[in-house]
Amino acid sequence: MVRRSSVVRSVGVGFALWLAASPVQAQLEEVSEKRFEFTPYAGYQWGGAFETDALSTVAPAGELRLNDSFVYGGILSFLYGMRGAVELTYLRQDTDISFDPVIGTATQLGSFAVNYIQIGGRQGFGTGSALQPFFDLSLGIGIFDPKAEGIGSSTRFSWSFGGGAIYMFPSQKIGLRTDLKMWVTPVPSGEYGTWCDFYGCFVAEGTAWVTQGQITGGLVFAF
Repeated sequence: MVRRSSVVRSVGVGFALWLAASPVQAQLEEVSEKRFEFTPYAGYQWGGAFETDALSTVAPAGELRLNDSFVYGGILSFLYGMRGAVELTYLRQDTDISFDPVIGTATQLGSFAVNYIQIGGRQGFGTGSALQPFFDLSLGIGIFDPKAEGIGSSTRFSWSFGGGAIYMFPSQKIGLRTDLKMWVTPVPSGEYGTWCDFYGCFVAEGTAWVTQGQITGGLVFAF
């Protein structure tokens, strides 16, 4: 025969455990209801150079270089579970472009704007603590917009890869994010190659790679 005191004690322990678990369960349910994050961010971007040696017929041999400068933008993230997200990213850099010839001194050519619009994925890893490291990849376009009169903008396919970390405060509604990322844009190199086969001879232009690095920090709003 089971004693009444034992039953009462068991019920009391079970009730206490339920009370202790309720806030945790409520917090997990609150987190699971969040599907989006918006992160305005700002930081520093460097790199972005293009060799002009192969363009000697239209430009002196040397290097066109974007100056390192401040950047800003925003990230809209759709959370899909397993610490992953699909992200739409916009970044803008307002800077100057200079030309460094092989012979002579560097010359400032004027203002220049760079815009990146890309969609990609973010995957977190680790133990699932408040500090969540991640890596990400994205594809999209890079818009290079010189401000000199008579020179139009150029839109190119580009991609990025990098990593970072997100720290969410206990409310899980606001957090901090930092990214370290590399942007890669293929552009025509100005060098041409020829080859011939059974069908005839062909000419193709080579590709150069314009790369830029960035480090940024932002405020995460989850909803």
